Amino acid sequence: MEGYEIEECPHVGKISINDIPEADEPDVEVLQPEPTISLASGEALDRGKASILQRRRVSRSVGLIGPNDSGKTSLIAGLYDLLQEGPVSGRVFAGSTTLIAFERVCHLARAASRRTIPHTERTSRGADATFFHLDLYQEIAGITSLFIGDRSGEDYLAATDQISQADHFFEIRRADCVTLLVDGAQLAESELRHEVRAVTSQIVDALIEARTIREGCRLAIVLTKKDSVVSSQHADRVQADFDGLVRTINNSHGAYLGEVKPFSIAASPKNCTQLSRGYGLDELLQFWLQATPPPAVLCDGVAPNFERMIDLFTDKGVGVE
Repeated sequence: MEGYEIEECPHVGKISINDIPEADEPDVEVLQPEPTISLASGEALDRGKASILQRRRVSRSVGLIGPNDSGKTSLIAGLYDLLQEGPVSGRVFAGSTTLIAFERVCHLARAASRRTIPHTERTSRGADATFFHLDLYQEIAGITSLFIGDRSGEDYLAATDQISQADHFFEIRRADCVTLLVDGAQLAESELRHEVRAVTSQIVDALIEARTIREGCRLAIVLTKKDSVVSSQHADRVQADFDGLVRTINNSHGAYLGEVKPFSIAASPKNCTQLSRGYGLDELLQFWLQATPPPAVLCDGVAPNFERMIDLFTDKGVGVE
């Protein structure tokens, strides 16, 4: 290549490939990938994630219904904060996969938010229902998982005008206990009390007519914002209105529903000198965690005789979601 004869080339015979020593390469160990660990995001659960968690252990599902500002978010926040202070109805906090969601709804009701009065954010209208999750431990019963459904009150109100809207309320259909919230502060206002009573009954009527609330389901009727009732000059009238509302619902739907029981709570009182934060939540939690009764027996105890397998899923009272 450089124009030399072979004998004259200064490079010929200087080094051979055989003279190059082989490099000692260390054995390379093939590492197996570490197993991945899936951590909960801490946010409220959608329908699918809640279903997966409900299969882990004994669980109870609660559906909260009521118009906007009736106290749904305050109830959820108040229960979570109360459990941080110690046992509630003999149950202690044993964990949650929705801690961030709980902390978010609780923050504005705490002193750290630097607000002068407690406040909670509204649930967005039109969004799918989500679930807050709590694991609660009792020495006798062990751990029970509690799932609390949360949906905008405006969505429930829309079902009174268009009953087909109730078909989307899966959190109510799967609930072991439905909890109906009645705004005590509005019930104390003379110009609002009649509307509160009418709307509350209409919501229950619509959900039962649509069979969104299943037969035999337990119903808790809860007077919220008890602190506003106590400080009102119409406290006796509010209690009478609430008692009448409970009787009306019980008379209309008591045969269809399971147990119907009234409660009074002050989940996040604005004035804590009269009622402490979380007033009445211990009794409500105990009702939520009760065992669900078995389904009612059809045909006066005589099992229906189905000729086709498909009839098992289409008979009255039995359906497939």
